[in-house]
Amino acid sequence: MVKNEEDIIESFVRYNLRSIDHMFIADNLSTDGTADILQTLIAEGLPLTLTTDYDQALKQNDKMTAMYRDAFRKHSFEYVFLLDADEFLDLDRDEMISLRESHGGATAYYVKRVNFLYGGEIPDGENLSIFDIMSIPDTIPATDKSMIFHEAGKCGGFKIGNGNHHVRDWSRTEPEVSVKPEKDFALIRHLPLRSVEQYMRKSLLGWFALQLREAGVNAAKQTVGSHWRTQYRLILEQNCKVDAETMISNVYGNSYADRSGLRDAPTIDFDLKYEHLMRRQSITTQLARMYETTIDNMWAQTPS
Repeated sequence: MVKNEEDIIESFVRYNLRSIDHMFIADNLSTDGTADILQTLIAEGLPLTLTTDYDQALKQNDKMTAMYRDAFRKHSFEYVFLLDADEFLDLDRDEMISLRESHGGATAYYVKRVNFLYGGEIPDGENLSIFDIMSIPDTIPATDKSMIFHEAGKCGGFKIGNGNHHVRDWSRTEPEVSVKPEKDFALIRHLPLRSVEQYMRKSLLGWFALQLREAGVNAAKQTVGSHWRTQYRLILEQNCKVDAETMISNVYGNSYADRSGLRDAPTIDFDLKYEHLMRRQSITTQLARMYETTIDNMWAQTPS
Protein backbone atom coordinates (compact mmCIF):
# COMPACT_ATOMS: atom_id res chain seq x y z
CA MET A 1 0.00 0.00 0.00
CA VAL A 2 1.38 3.39 -0.99
CA LYS A 3 0.27 7.00 -0.84
CA ASN A 4 2.21 10.03 -2.09
CA GLU A 5 5.59 8.27 -2.21
CA GLU A 6 6.94 9.80 -5.43
CA ASP A 7 10.33 10.52 -3.85
CA ILE A 8 11.05 6.84 -3.19
CA ILE A 9 8.65 4.64 -5.17
CA GLU A 10 10.93 3.98 -8.16
CA SER A 11 13.83 3.06 -5.88
CA PHE A 12 11.49 0.84 -3.86
CA VAL A 13 10.39 -1.09 -6.94
CA ARG A 14 13.77 -1.46 -8.62
CA TYR A 15 15.61 -2.41 -5.43
CA ASN A 16 13.10 -4.99 -4.22
CA LEU A 17 12.66 -6.65 -7.60
CA ARG A 18 16.25 -7.83 -7.19
CA SER A 19 14.94 -10.19 -4.49
CA ILE A 20 11.31 -10.93 -5.37
CA ASP A 21 9.58 -12.01 -8.54
CA HIS A 22 6.42 -9.91 -8.60
CA MET A 23 5.02 -6.94 -6.70
CA PHE A 24 1.39 -6.25 -5.84
CA ILE A 25 0.90 -2.56 -5.03
CA ALA A 26 -2.27 -0.71 -4.02
CA ASP A 27 -2.18 3.06 -4.51
CA ASN A 28 -4.30 4.90 -1.95
CA LEU A 29 -5.39 7.85 -4.11
CA SER A 30 -1.98 9.48 -4.38
CA THR A 31 -2.14 13.05 -5.62
CA ASP A 32 1.55 13.30 -6.48
CA GLY A 33 3.42 11.39 -9.19
CA THR A 34 3.37 8.00 -7.44
CA ALA A 35 0.76 6.38 -9.70
CA ASP A 36 2.30 7.87 -12.86
CA ILE A 37 5.71 6.44 -11.96
CA LEU A 38 4.21 3.03 -11.20
CA GLN A 39 2.29 2.95 -14.47
CA THR A 40 5.47 3.85 -16.35
CA LEU A 41 7.39 1.07 -14.60
CA ILE A 42 4.67 -1.36 -15.67
CA ALA A 43 4.92 -0.09 -19.25
CA GLU A 44 8.66 -0.69 -19.03
CA GLY A 45 7.84 -4.36 -18.47
CA LEU A 46 8.54 -4.71 -14.76
CA PRO A 47 6.45 -7.38 -12.98
CA LEU A 48 3.99 -5.20 -11.09
CA THR A 49 0.27 -5.47 -10.44
CA LEU A 50 -1.20 -2.07 -9.54
CA THR A 51 -4.63 -1.51 -8.03
CA THR A 52 -6.33 1.55 -6.55
CA ASP A 53 -7.50 1.71 -2.95
CA TYR A 54 -10.36 4.23 -2.82
CA ASP A 55 -10.74 4.21 0.98
CA GLN A 56 -8.72 7.03 2.55
CA ALA A 57 -8.91 5.49 6.02
CA LEU A 58 -5.74 3.76 7.18
CA LYS A 59 -7.04 0.23 7.72
CA GLN A 60 -3.76 -1.40 6.83
CA ASN A 61 -4.42 -4.72 8.55
CA ASP A 62 -7.74 -5.32 6.79
CA LYS A 63 -6.53 -4.04 3.43
CA MET A 64 -3.29 -6.04 3.43
CA THR A 65 -5.16 -9.18 4.45
CA ALA A 66 -7.66 -8.65 1.63
CA MET A 67 -4.86 -8.06 -0.89
CA TYR A 68 -3.08 -11.23 0.21
CA ARG A 69 -6.22 -13.34 -0.05
CA ASP A 70 -7.13 -11.89 -3.44
CA ALA A 71 -3.61 -12.56 -4.72
CA PHE A 72 -3.53 -16.22 -3.72
CA ARG A 73 -6.94 -16.78 -5.33
CA LYS A 74 -5.65 -15.45 -8.65
CA HIS A 75 -1.97 -16.37 -8.62
CA SER A 76 0.36 -19.16 -7.58
CA PHE A 77 3.26 -18.26 -5.30
CA GLU A 78 5.28 -19.69 -2.44
CA TYR A 79 6.34 -16.72 -0.35
CA VAL A 80 5.14 -13.19 0.38
CA PHE A 81 7.03 -10.25 1.88
CA LEU A 82 4.84 -7.53 3.37
CA LEU A 83 6.64 -4.28 2.61
CA ASP A 84 5.92 -0.58 2.91
CA ALA A 85 7.20 1.83 0.27
CA ASP A 86 10.09 2.93 2.51
CA GLU A 87 11.39 -0.61 3.06
CA PHE A 88 14.16 -2.31 1.10
CA LEU A 89 14.69 -6.05 1.22
CA ASP A 90 18.02 -7.87 1.27
CA LEU A 91 17.34 -11.58 0.82
CA ASP A 92 19.40 -14.74 1.07
CA ARG A 93 17.17 -16.78 -1.22
CA ASP A 94 19.09 -20.03 -0.70
CA GLU A 95 18.72 -19.76 3.07
CA MET A 96 15.01 -18.98 2.70
CA ILE A 97 14.42 -21.97 0.42
CA SER A 98 16.35 -24.22 2.82
CA LEU A 99 14.11 -23.07 5.68
CA ARG A 100 10.97 -23.83 3.71
CA GLU A 101 12.24 -27.24 2.64
CA SER A 102 13.05 -28.18 6.23
CA HIS A 103 9.99 -26.68 7.95
CA GLY A 104 7.28 -26.60 5.27
CA GLY A 105 4.80 -23.90 4.33
CA ALA A 106 1.63 -22.40 5.79
CA THR A 107 3.61 -20.38 8.30
CA ALA A 108 5.08 -16.91 8.75
CA TYR A 109 8.47 -15.72 9.92
CA TYR A 110 9.69 -12.50 11.45
CA VAL A 111 12.17 -10.55 9.33
CA LYS A 112 14.74 -8.37 11.02
CA ARG A 113 14.33 -4.68 10.23
CA VAL A 114 16.80 -1.84 10.70
CA ASN A 115 15.74 1.80 10.80
CA PHE A 116 18.02 4.34 9.13
CA LEU A 117 18.37 7.84 10.53
CA TYR A 118 17.51 11.05 8.73
CA GLY A 119 20.71 12.22 7.06
CA GLY A 120 19.85 15.71 5.88
CA GLU A 121 18.30 17.22 2.77
CA ILE A 122 19.65 16.37 -0.69
CA PRO A 123 21.17 19.61 -2.00
CA ASP A 124 19.74 20.95 -5.26
CA GLY A 125 21.84 19.92 -8.21
CA GLU A 126 23.64 17.15 -6.33
CA ASN A 127 23.65 13.74 -8.00
CA LEU A 128 22.93 11.84 -4.79
CA SER A 129 20.48 9.04 -4.12
CA ILE A 130 18.38 8.54 -1.03
CA PHE A 131 20.81 5.76 -0.06
CA ASP A 132 23.72 8.20 -0.04
CA ILE A 133 21.90 10.43 2.43
CA MET A 134 20.28 7.73 4.58
CA SER A 135 23.15 5.35 5.27
CA ILE A 136 23.43 5.55 9.06
CA PRO A 137 21.54 2.80 10.91
CA ASP A 138 19.66 3.52 14.12
CA THR A 139 21.20 1.56 16.99
CA ILE A 140 17.79 1.27 18.68
CA PRO A 141 16.29 -2.04 17.47
CA ALA A 142 13.31 -1.75 15.14
CA THR A 143 10.19 -3.88 15.31
CA ASP A 144 10.42 -6.92 13.04
CA LYS A 145 8.12 -7.37 10.06
CA SER A 146 6.53 -10.61 8.86
CA MET A 147 6.73 -12.68 5.70
CA ILE A 148 4.60 -15.69 4.74
CA PHE A 149 5.47 -19.10 3.36
CA HIS A 150 2.28 -19.60 1.44
CA GLU A 151 0.71 -23.01 0.88
CA ALA A 152 -2.49 -23.35 -1.12
CA GLY A 153 -5.52 -24.35 0.92
CA LYS A 154 -3.85 -23.80 4.30
CA CYS A 155 -3.51 -20.02 4.67
CA GLY A 156 -7.08 -18.83 4.18
CA GLY A 157 -7.38 -17.86 7.83
CA PHE A 158 -4.20 -15.81 7.95
CA LYS A 159 -4.79 -12.21 9.07
CA ILE A 160 -2.05 -9.63 8.68
CA GLY A 161 -1.65 -7.28 11.63
CA ASN A 162 -1.19 -3.52 11.72
CA GLY A 163 2.12 -2.41 10.29
CA ASN A 164 2.64 -5.89 8.78
CA HIS A 165 4.44 -6.83 11.99
CA HIS A 166 2.69 -10.12 12.65
CA VAL A 167 0.41 -12.74 11.14
CA ARG A 168 -2.30 -14.51 13.11
CA ASP A 169 -4.89 -17.19 12.41
CA TRP A 170 -7.75 -17.05 14.89
CA SER A 171 -9.07 -20.43 13.74
CA ARG A 172 -6.04 -22.11 15.30
CA THR A 173 -5.67 -23.11 18.92
CA GLU A 174 -2.47 -21.07 18.96
CA PRO A 175 -3.33 -18.05 16.77
CA GLU A 176 0.20 -16.62 16.55
CA VAL A 177 1.53 -17.67 13.15
CA SER A 178 4.69 -15.53 12.94
CA VAL A 179 7.74 -17.10 14.54
CA LYS A 180 11.40 -16.16 14.69
CA PRO A 181 13.55 -18.17 12.27
CA GLU A 182 16.47 -20.20 13.57
CA LYS A 183 18.72 -18.19 11.26
CA ASP A 184 18.00 -14.85 9.66
CA PHE A 185 17.51 -15.12 5.90
CA ALA A 186 16.47 -11.55 5.16
CA LEU A 187 16.94 -7.97 6.29
CA ILE A 188 14.66 -5.00 5.72
CA ARG A 189 16.25 -1.55 5.51
CA HIS A 190 13.68 1.00 6.67
CA LEU A 191 14.01 4.64 5.57
CA PRO A 192 11.16 6.30 7.52
CA LEU A 193 12.29 9.96 7.46
CA ARG A 194 13.84 11.15 4.22
CA SER A 195 13.23 14.89 4.22
CA VAL A 196 11.39 17.57 6.16
CA GLU A 197 8.67 17.63 3.48
CA GLN A 198 8.22 13.85 3.68
CA TYR A 199 8.14 13.97 7.51
CA MET A 200 5.40 16.60 7.41
CA ARG A 201 3.44 14.66 4.80
CA LYS A 202 3.72 11.35 6.64
CA SER A 203 2.76 12.85 9.99
CA LEU A 204 -0.16 15.00 8.83
CA LEU A 205 -1.68 12.84 6.09
CA GLY A 206 -0.98 9.67 8.04
CA TRP A 207 -2.73 10.90 11.15
CA PHE A 208 -5.69 12.19 9.15
CA ALA A 209 -6.01 8.73 7.60
CA LEU A 210 -5.98 7.16 11.05
CA GLN A 211 -8.71 9.55 12.21
CA LEU A 212 -10.82 8.27 9.32
CA ARG A 213 -10.26 4.72 10.54
CA GLU A 214 -12.32 5.06 13.71
CA ALA A 215 -13.86 7.65 16.02
CA GLY A 216 -12.17 9.00 19.13
CA VAL A 217 -8.53 8.40 18.27
CA ASN A 218 -7.48 11.96 19.11
CA ALA A 219 -8.49 11.52 22.75
CA ALA A 220 -7.77 7.79 23.14
CA LYS A 221 -5.10 6.82 25.68
CA GLN A 222 -3.93 4.04 23.38
CA THR A 223 -4.50 3.84 19.65
CA VAL A 224 -2.97 2.50 16.46
CA GLY A 225 -0.36 4.93 15.14
CA SER A 226 -0.03 6.92 18.36
CA HIS A 227 3.52 7.87 17.30
CA TRP A 228 1.98 9.70 14.33
CA ARG A 229 -0.41 11.48 16.68
CA THR A 230 2.55 12.64 18.74
CA GLN A 231 4.29 14.10 15.69
CA TYR A 232 1.02 15.59 14.39
CA ARG A 233 0.51 17.46 17.67
CA LEU A 234 4.08 18.70 17.79
CA ILE A 235 3.83 20.03 14.23
CA LEU A 236 0.62 21.90 15.04
CA GLU A 237 2.17 23.34 18.21
CA GLN A 238 5.01 24.57 15.99
CA ASN A 239 2.50 26.23 13.64
CA CYS A 240 3.61 23.85 10.86
CA LYS A 241 6.94 25.67 10.69
CA VAL A 242 9.40 22.81 10.82
CA ASP A 243 13.00 22.76 9.64
CA ALA A 244 15.54 19.94 9.79
CA GLU A 245 16.71 20.83 13.30
CA THR A 246 13.13 20.94 14.60
CA MET A 247 12.29 17.62 12.96
CA ILE A 248 15.33 15.91 14.48
CA SER A 249 14.31 17.23 17.89
CA ASN A 250 10.71 16.09 17.43
CA VAL A 251 11.65 12.58 16.40
CA TYR A 252 14.91 11.78 18.15
CA GLY A 253 14.99 14.23 21.04
CA ASN A 254 18.55 14.61 22.30
CA SER A 255 19.55 11.07 21.36
CA TYR A 256 20.35 11.49 17.65
CA ALA A 257 24.14 11.26 18.02
CA ASP A 258 23.96 8.37 20.48
CA ARG A 259 21.71 6.41 18.11
CA SER A 260 24.00 6.72 15.10
CA GLY A 261 25.58 3.43 14.04
CA LEU A 262 28.31 2.72 11.52
CA ARG A 263 27.62 3.72 7.92
CA ASP A 264 25.94 0.92 5.98
CA ALA A 265 25.02 1.91 2.44
CA PRO A 266 23.62 -0.79 0.12
CA THR A 267 25.02 -1.54 -3.31
CA ILE A 268 22.91 0.15 -5.98
CA ASP A 269 23.01 -1.29 -9.49
CA PHE A 270 20.19 0.65 -11.13
CA ASP A 271 19.47 4.17 -12.36
CA LEU A 272 16.32 6.17 -11.70
CA LYS A 273 14.57 7.17 -14.91
CA TYR A 274 11.34 8.83 -13.88
CA GLU A 275 12.14 11.65 -11.50
CA HIS A 276 10.68 14.01 -14.10
CA LEU A 277 7.24 12.55 -13.25
CA MET A 278 7.39 13.87 -9.71
CA ARG A 279 4.89 16.68 -9.15
CA ARG A 280 6.58 18.06 -6.02
CA GLN A 281 3.31 19.27 -4.51
CA SER A 282 3.34 21.40 -1.41
CA ILE A 283 2.03 19.99 1.87
CA THR A 284 -0.90 22.39 1.62
CA THR A 285 -1.85 21.05 -1.81
CA GLN A 286 -1.63 17.44 -0.66
CA LEU A 287 -3.78 18.14 2.41
CA ALA A 288 -6.34 20.01 0.32
CA ARG A 289 -6.56 17.15 -2.19
CA MET A 290 -7.05 14.61 0.57
CA TYR A 291 -9.71 16.77 2.22
CA GLU A 292 -11.48 17.24 -1.11
CA THR A 293 -11.60 13.50 -1.82
CA THR A 294 -12.77 12.72 1.71
CA ILE A 295 -15.63 15.21 1.44
CA ASP A 296 -16.62 13.84 -1.98
CA ASN A 297 -16.72 10.30 -0.56
CA MET A 298 -18.71 11.44 2.46
CA TRP A 299 -21.40 13.03 0.29
CA ALA A 300 -21.43 10.03 -2.06
CA GLN A 301 -22.38 7.81 0.90
CA THR A 302 -25.06 10.18 2.21
CA PRO A 303 -28.62 9.18 1.23
CA SER A 304 -30.21 11.83 -0.99
